[in-house]
Amino acid sequence: MNFRSLSVLVGIFFLFQSTYAANITGTVKDKEGKAVVSATVILLNAAEKTLAKTTLTDESGSFVLEGIKEGNYNLKITMLGYQEFGKDGIEINSTDVDAGAIVLSLKSTKLKEVTVRSKKPLIEVYADKLVVNVENSIMSAGSSVMDVLSTSPTVSVDNNDNISIKGKQGVNVMIDGKRMVLSGTDLANMLKSTPADNISQIEVISNPGAKYDAEGTGGIINIIRKKNKSTGFNGSFNTSYAQGVYPKAGIGFNINYGSKKIRTYVSYNYGYRAFFNRLKLDRKFFDNQDAVQFSYLQDNFMKMGYQSHTGTFGLDYVLSDKTILGVAGTAGTTGFSPNAYNTSSARNGNDDVLYYFNTEGHHRQDYYNYSANLNLRHNFDDKGKQLSVDADYARYWNQSNQNFETVYLNPDGTNYQPNYYMKSDLVGITQIQSVKADYALPLKAKAKFEAGAKASYVTSDNEPLFYEKTLGDYKLDVKRSNHFVYKENINAAYVNYNKHWDKWSTQIGLRMENTNVSAEQITLDSLYKWSYTQLFPSVAVQRTLNEKHILGLTLSRRIQRPNYQQLNPFKFFIDNTTYREGYPYLRPALTYAVEAQHIFKKRFSTTFSYSITTDNITQVIQPSETEDSVTVQTNKNLTTVNSYSLTAAYPFQINKWWSNVSTVSLYYIHYAGFIANTNLSNGTPAYTLHAINNFTLPKGFGAELSFWYQSKQVYGFMDLKAQWMLNAGIQKQILKGNGTIKLNARDIFWTGLPRAVSTYTGYIEDFTVQRESRQVSLAFVYRFGNKNVSSVRRRKSGAEDEKSRVGGEG
Repeated sequence: MNFRSLSVLVGIFFLFQSTYAANITGTVKDKEGKAVVSATVILLNAAEKTLAKTTLTDESGSFVLEGIKEGNYNLKITMLGYQEFGKDGIEINSTDVDAGAIVLSLKSTKLKEVTVRSKKPLIEVYADKLVVNVENSIMSAGSSVMDVLSTSPTVSVDNNDNISIKGKQGVNVMIDGKRMVLSGTDLANMLKSTPADNISQIEVISNPGAKYDAEGTGGIINIIRKKNKSTGFNGSFNTSYAQGVYPKAGIGFNINYGSKKIRTYVSYNYGYRAFFNRLKLDRKFFDNQDAVQFSYLQDNFMKMGYQSHTGTFGLDYVLSDKTILGVAGTAGTTGFSPNAYNTSSARNGNDDVLYYFNTEGHHRQDYYNYSANLNLRHNFDDKGKQLSVDADYARYWNQSNQNFETVYLNPDGTNYQPNYYMKSDLVGITQIQSVKADYALPLKAKAKFEAGAKASYVTSDNEPLFYEKTLGDYKLDVKRSNHFVYKENINAAYVNYNKHWDKWSTQIGLRMENTNVSAEQITLDSLYKWSYTQLFPSVAVQRTLNEKHILGLTLSRRIQRPNYQQLNPFKFFIDNTTYREGYPYLRPALTYAVEAQHIFKKRFSTTFSYSITTDNITQVIQPSETEDSVTVQTNKNLTTVNSYSLTAAYPFQINKWWSNVSTVSLYYIHYAGFIANTNLSNGTPAYTLHAINNFTLPKGFGAELSFWYQSKQVYGFMDLKAQWMLNAGIQKQILKGNGTIKLNARDIFWTGLPRAVSTYTGYIEDFTVQRESRQVSLAFVYRFGNKNVSSVRRRKSGAEDEKSRVGGEG
């Protein structure tokens, strides 16, 4: 998109006008005259009793509600530990209103639960997690979920789409508390094809407790989808268009209905994204005297089109005042059509060209899935004694075809050797069955006991068939073809104890998991079985020193099992010298982690983390151990990985119209192991910076400007170069607040591009990646119906752990 086109879009966007709007200002203090910081200020339409505006008080206790249209309003102010303040009948006409100095009184009785439907800040920091309120971000419009993740605080996405938290990989991704069914490349493809317009929040949990599945040494990312809440009928419609080098578009809707007995929802989303990936490689192979023996210079260009259809439904039926029966399901298809073009030159030690080889590939990959959940929740009383039971079934299958043609040429353009042809046909099916139960029992003196059990059964069956030819007809390539069947049974149980005092709170948990695995390579007549039982303790302690300072400490032990495709020895080729494959002998990685956190004024969070992982599962791009001058991307176990990090998340209210959330992570990760005849003992200090600025502009406009910087860092055998992004966006509420239009530009200077060097004994690879991180998006959302419908319960299924481990390996 050129500058003129962008200017036209911006001009069209600013044609939207609004009527005059006024501001409401005031200050909130306690009876001693001290400022009450972070109090929630809520403005309601007096007639409709619906939310008009909300904000938080700043460091001085001041607040401003901007852009209020003419009308009659009620003002409410709430803060934990204080009595609610209310002022009705505020008239807005043509002048600003000063609500004056408002005094909150301390509560002397037990707080009742208050539900407030209000706009949340973009970033919220809690003792156990960091929350990104995506629906409040202008930058989410027209973007994919992967785009949003890549610029979320403490989260990084590398050149191979591996997701990490505070520099640590082994992250598990969940949607609405349910573990994702995909991993590796398939997970990345799904996140790239899913519009961020459907996302409400992203929770970043770096050190989960025993209630969560023990899987995931790097933490948990929980993506929460939008759901409306109320009785009656409502819904929303969304559409977006984005332009980078190639176009992207999305459209979808969700409909909700709620009554006293039934709450249900249905949603559908379609996504289309065309984009490219250009990988430039300089590969050098050395002899025993470290002299260059042979090298490749390669330029790989791939254009890929994605089309995805995703539908979800849910229904809760109220059997009685204490019992709810619910069903939920998802179904989806995703189709990819990659077209790859590779040009390469093979060179000798003097950098003279020996020959050229050019590979052209036309592929098709189709993925299908459906899953169903049945849930029963029974409340024994109104004090929190509860039993919840889940039964799950999920099925995922795919059909992938690869077609390659490689032409070999001499430097003078004549044939170097006969052309080489290769094609493949992969059929894969994964089935998951699970059942789990969770029990909660409140005890006296602010204590709570929780316990649960779970059993899961997984079967993954993949049969890749490869065919090749140089002359004549295609013949089965028995060295590359395989039939891999993986079966797994996990039985788990956990107990948790929570206790709260006036200034102390603690949680102690223990989880036990018994794993039974069978991995069979039918083609090679190889069967591998193993069983193991592990204990996973967790402890969390929090101490409130005073109104300003809170200290927290968490300790846990976790496991990262290989996902099903990391174990699958199927080969996915880029060209005849480069492929990706699984490694069937991967061992699970085990991690001990500790975090110490300080929270200042309930807003500013500083966290120190340390973890040690044995048998860390690490992605490597290494020379083949069985073929000359061939490079393999796979996963191997490192001996140990030690991680140290210091993370600070600070929100600032710079003035009435400008707020900022800044996050900085400093970390050092040391990798040790022995792979591909190479000793590894490598680590370097690194850091990430992330700043998000939000601006409240006149006439109902809002704007956002964000900056992200990742310093150079080490990942296993790989030295990654620094990269950064600058993003900007603007939005406006239209159609009486029922519609929102957003315009944004991501990676404006096109600098968020990965570059790295991998070094092994006898091999060095230098690569750069160019992709469509720069794009401009225009999005529109329209909301209709009753805005207060009570939603179907968000709940975790019983197959969370297993679903995250299905799919291809990136």
